[in-house]
Amino acid sequence: MRRLPAALLAVVAVITAPALAGIRAEAYGVTAAGQPVEKVVLENERGMRLAYIDYGATLVAAEVADHHGKRTNIILSLPDLAAFERTRGRYGAVIGRYAGRIANARYTLDGKTVQLVPNGKGMAIHGDPQPYDKRVWRRQDFADKESIGSIYRLHSPDGDQNFPGAMDITVTYRLLRKRDEFRIEYQATTTAPTVLNLTNHVYLNLAGAAANTLADHRFQIYANRYLETNAVRIPTGALLDVAGTPFDFRHAASASARLPSVPGGYDHTLVLAKPLGAFARVATITAAARRLVVSTSEPSVQLYTVNGFDGTETGSEGVSYQRHGAFAFETQHLPDSPNHASFPTTALYPGQVFRSQTSFRFGDD
Repeated sequence: MRRLPAALLAVVAVITAPALAGIRAEAYGVTAAGQPVEKVVLENERGMRLAYIDYGATLVAAEVADHHGKRTNIILSLPDLAAFERTRGRYGAVIGRYAGRIANARYTLDGKTVQLVPNGKGMAIHGDPQPYDKRVWRRQDFADKESIGSIYRLHSPDGDQNFPGAMDITVTYRLLRKRDEFRIEYQATTTAPTVLNLTNHVYLNLAGAAANTLADHRFQIYANRYLETNAVRIPTGALLDVAGTPFDFRHAASASARLPSVPGGYDHTLVLAKPLGAFARVATITAAARRLVVSTSEPSVQLYTVNGFDGTETGSEGVSYQRHGAFAFETQHLPDSPNHASFPTTALYPGQVFRSQTSFRFGDD
């Protein structure tokens, strides 16, 4: 019998090797710079699906069951790769190096002042103008006893976005096999003293990504304080008591009903009432017979009611996304922390490993 060449055998082995159970990868397109992008779809034993793309390590779908077992996608996303490249909306993407605002686009660490790139308002925000959400991340899929998912990797060189230190970052998306829960796990190292604040900018609507209203959503957030900011959302340094304010969600309440009392809508940092660094349950959000429990190791959350949406972007469902039609729940450290010694530190040094975890669990406990 004629033997196939070794090189051809290797190709055949790759093609015929069984895919990891519950994980499907498919072509999603090619960026304007010529980089191929794949989409990964995970499905657990209960039928929950989670999907994301390599561009920006971006979450694009989560099909979640209501109390009656009906599954609906609750993540807002765009229809194709070109739309993701055009948008400034950061749908479902990883944000870094520093999520949130840094006043005057500079900070001082260990006596050294770092000048970042200011935007039109004179601040640095979300890693602009070369943010992580506009890059193609390297991906490795995995399956273990309890979960399936992917590990995304990004090398951020010394001087990237003007931040010191070469940084290696991993972001893991993990879907549990036997529970409707997905987790986002972050890890990073640096070669020089620097600051870091990572988050995910996913937009959610528990009634369905196309619902375009938060009217039936109720938020319970375990936060006793919120961050005071000035007119351009730069922190003053004061942490204020939520009691008697529209930021008091210690008992379940409607964010939508409170919007008239919050000029411009919610885009505020709530400081979580848990021990610093502890992984704990921090919020319960309900709507449309669906229930979301968020747990995190981060000290704060940015609650954002998509105030910048204006109907000009059409989502994957074919509907135009409207103002206050969804929310982001961005677990992270506080904005402008490098300029406030009283805030939890965001400094990272050589030899240290930054670790953070947030979970999104759906259904009853």
